[in-house]
Amino acid sequence: MPHKRVLVPLLLAAALPLALTTPAEAAPRVTVTELPALAGGTSRVIALNDNGQVAGTHSGNTGSRVVLWENGTPVDLGRGNATAINRLGQVLGLESWSGGGTYQQHPRLWHNGTTTNLAPSGAGWVIATAINSNGDVPMTYSRSPYGYHQEASAVWKTGGHVELPMSGPHLGISVINDRGLVAGTQTAMFGDAKSAFRCQDGSCSGLAAVAGTGPYAVVAVNESGVIVGNRDNQPLRWQGTTVTVLPGGVGAVASSPQAVNECGDIVGWTQDASGVRRATVWRGGRQVVLNVPGPAEATAINDAGDIIGYSSATGQQRAFLWRHGRVVDLGTLGGATSSPVALNNNGTVVGTSTNADGSARAVKWQVRGR
Repeated sequence: MPHKRVLVPLLLAAALPLALTTPAEAAPRVTVTELPALAGGTSRVIALNDNGQVAGTHSGNTGSRVVLWENGTPVDLGRGNATAINRLGQVLGLESWSGGGTYQQHPRLWHNGTTTNLAPSGAGWVIATAINSNGDVPMTYSRSPYGYHQEASAVWKTGGHVELPMSGPHLGISVINDRGLVAGTQTAMFGDAKSAFRCQDGSCSGLAAVAGTGPYAVVAVNESGVIVGNRDNQPLRWQGTTVTVLPGGVGAVASSPQAVNECGDIVGWTQDASGVRRATVWRGGRQVVLNVPGPAEATAINDAGDIIGYSSATGQQRAFLWRHGRVVDLGTLGGATSSPVALNNNGTVVGTSTNADGSARAVKWQVRGR
């Protein structure tokens, strides 16, 4: 039977002045529940929606299986690894196989008992990791099953593919918003050419560049078209034709599709004078370091401004939630460690926790109160 723990968590520390609560206010109440795995293996979660549906991957004797938890009950959707879920409960995943010198990976879309193969005709190795509320899925792919270079790109919409005028050999498209804006990166086969780009309505253009030698990483976009990412430990924000290196020196935007919310708040980490990573939120262009013991990172933010992340100050990684100026230890299933992955706008956080015997389990935290 899945473990459940209810606790009023320890307040790790008050945050720097954003919206500090008073000592008289009660701490949020947290319920920690194990999300049961399918038989014969273990599961990990990757995302959830505002309806509380959770997507993840089960690993066991039968290989990887895509899982959807509804009301805490796991449903086996089929072979593959989950990559995203949208508000409709559509689950995106990737299934790979090999043989005869081929490299084949195809995206699958699961919804209401139906599985759809989204791979373009003739494609070999396809990468698709994002889906919007309309069910649109951007992807990059090799044109032949005998190669794996991401040389072409498209957006799958109900009924077919819309090809994008971007060519490889090393393309990556990682984000899409509900207006159909997609963004990604391009790296040359030879030489040092590296860039980031955006596409909308079939037209693509380069994102403004910053100095550096490493590749770009585009990690998130909001409905206002704010795109965030990184290059060489420089946290970046693109809007329109401009790019801003976010203040704070060495740092990074969190590698999460929830790294930016609809208010334009951005989360990640910055390095302090001692070289320690500190959980950070950028609001209105201003760096605010959350007063969480370091090393710590903020990993996601919702539209209400709740922030999740982890601190490793004790030598063990522990999940936290920042809400209205309070930083709360989310607790575990009885083990020493926990790590959050995603949160929704209704007080639900999902991630991983160890139990009393040290085994890692998929978990859901329900947080109530201010």
